[in-house]
Amino acid sequence: MTSMEHVLISPDDEAGVVALAACASHIFPKALKAAIELDIFEIVGRAHGDGLSPSEIASQLPTGNVDRTVVVLDSLLRLLVTRSLLTCSICKLANGSIERRYGLALAGRFFVGDENGGSLVPYFDYVSRDEPMQQISFKDAVLEGGNIFEKPHGKSYYGSLASDPESGRIFDNAMGAHSTMLMKKVVKIYNGFEGLSSLVNVGGGNGATLDSIVSNFPSIRAINFDLQHVVQIAPSYIGMEHIGGDMFLEVPKGEAILLKFVLHNWGDEQCTKLLNNCYKALPNKGKVIVMECIMPNSPQTDHIHATYVSQQDIVMAILSQGKERTEDEFKAMAMGAGFAEFKVVCCVYGIWIMEFYKLVQPNQIIG
Repeated sequence: MTSMEHVLISPDDEAGVVALAACASHIFPKALKAAIELDIFEIVGRAHGDGLSPSEIASQLPTGNVDRTVVVLDSLLRLLVTRSLLTCSICKLANGSIERRYGLALAGRFFVGDENGGSLVPYFDYVSRDEPMQQISFKDAVLEGGNIFEKPHGKSYYGSLASDPESGRIFDNAMGAHSTMLMKKVVKIYNGFEGLSSLVNVGGGNGATLDSIVSNFPSIRAINFDLQHVVQIAPSYIGMEHIGGDMFLEVPKGEAILLKFVLHNWGDEQCTKLLNNCYKALPNKGKVIVMECIMPNSPQTDHIHATYVSQQDIVMAILSQGKERTEDEFKAMAMGAGFAEFKVVCCVYGIWIMEFYKLVQPNQIIG
């Protein structure tokens, strides 16, 4: 036990450190960006055994001053450990000094590429350089009631991506990377795709999400539905048909409809309109599969899921008319659109999978 461990830290002292850490919260994204640019996760991920020392990592970096690099690098590595991206073990050397050796933590592996391109690096690249978010005043967003992107730009955030090919490319790469990571696990633990004859992905973009499903469930007849200009440039996939249209007017019919990260982009009125259209497009006993974050009823501290969904919630409020919702809010929307049953099925990387079932009684008129 060290001398420090004998000292009692009061709740007031702890609170003060929390406040100080909040003041310095801008530092970590810069550190993570540097780690990604230096391929730290790739380098550490290739190591075996008890990890690598800062000097061993530095020897693989393009530096002309290894000794000085080791000092700064060790500081960077320690910060990554505090965010559970790296592990650290202590080795006592023959001269009595200690050496820190770093390994890849479970969370850190998401910044290492695999054969399927499953890395969050493109996603981080997007959020770290997202100029619209950097230019927006959160104070003004609060005072003006959110959705303040459209006023100075004359178009919605997503409209701006459509008119700026480079920004659109970065956004698509980011969403693709996130989707690859997410769907790789979804198809393994969620059994709701089994036995489906047809599946419509509303707001499916370029079709990559639907392709990951059909690749594992090839008997499904798949329809990827999005705006006409989106599906026009979407690649062809085996077993998938692209259809363009407006989801607020009508959606294609299918045994099941997938809404992945769609509802949080819109306010309650638009979501109700969309869910009404989904209800009409489903057969009796059909279902809508919703993939979204679920907001806790009460904000929570020291809970990574609550932190993540709260971050997403304020982004949606600022950039669009959308928001993240609680379980009760999702259930109310489902029931309000005529669905008879609501289920929360499972959770993957903070994204919840819910099912809304259409169950029509014999004496009811089927929509």
